[in-house]
Amino acid sequence: MQGTTENRSEDNIEKADTALGGVAAHLLESGKAASICVLTTDDDAGNGVVTAIEAHGFDGQITFKDGFELIAEIT
Repeated sequence: MQGTTENRSEDNIEKADTALGGVAAHLLESGKAASICVLTTDDDAGNGVVTAIEAHGFDGQITFKDGFELIAEIT
């Protein structure tokens, strides 16, 4: 089962990933960002956000970075 961390339930963690997608879509649609990088430790959620955003006409304007990979790169 993908992680419960601290006092957050898995359901709340999944909602956070969905919210990231909504924020990314809003920023791109409003023109407040030309491109977005979504950072999460959930590969399926990150890839899903990218797929959904690109399907709405923002192809090449969104990428996904795995949080664990980022930590490994900077440490």
